[in-house]
Amino acid sequence: MASAAKVLSVGLGDLVSSRNAALRTAGFDVIAAISIEEVFQQCVPARFDVAIVGHAFTIHERAEFVRCIRGIFRLPVILIAADEALTSIQADSHIHVEAPAEDLVCAINRIIEDKRSPDMQFGRAG
Repeated sequence: MASAAKVLSVGLGDLVSSRNAALRTAGFDVIAAISIEEVFQQCVPARFDVAIVGHAFTIHERAEFVRCIRGIFRLPVILIAADEALTSIQADSHIHVEAPAEDLVCAINRIIEDKRSPDMQFGRAG
């Protein structure tokens, strides 16, 4: 049996708590972080399958989270956004803040499947 996918959930507020609860219910192992320091504390000793960056941060903060998580830790990132302007931030997937939890679960599963694909593992994608 495959182990649960490990998700780093970066965000603030009650929406993040309910998002994390929904992801745990869907079978994911969810670890929360609320700052760049916590991202480092979580990512240095542990390996994650995907990271989610919430919408409660400023645009600058979200861009910094995405750059750090993708660049340093080489993790795919799902960006939760409230408007189309944030699609300019280079994330692996964008989910609207009001989208149902099922959309986020599908995005996580799609990214994990892409990572496990033999074409992706050996750099033959495309």
